[in-house]
Amino acid sequence: MRKGITESNSTTPLTLQMLRKIEDEGFKFVQVKGLTLDKHYDYVEPHFLVLVPMKELPKAQDQKDVYEPLPSSLLKQWATETDDALEIVVSTKQLS
Repeated sequence: MRKGITESNSTTPLTLQMLRKIEDEGFKFVQVKGLTLDKHYDYVEPHFLVLVPMKELPKAQDQKDVYEPLPSSLLKQWATETDDALEIVVSTKQLS
């Protein structure tokens, strides 16, 4: 798998306030990426979930991945849970 270092370098923890900010900036989806401790993509045993805000879904077949729409009850649940085993962060590279 490709390295996931760039997604994890500029992140902030997922909170309800961050979800509102993402929506207020016009994002409609988040791409969900699993990363291991050594920052490689892995959906089987991730240590981090990195949510990448997106305004629209990609149309190219090779860019299909795991996405969650905004607003989402699942994302709200994740934002309020405290799970020491899995850290959930938002990539802030796309945010202003």
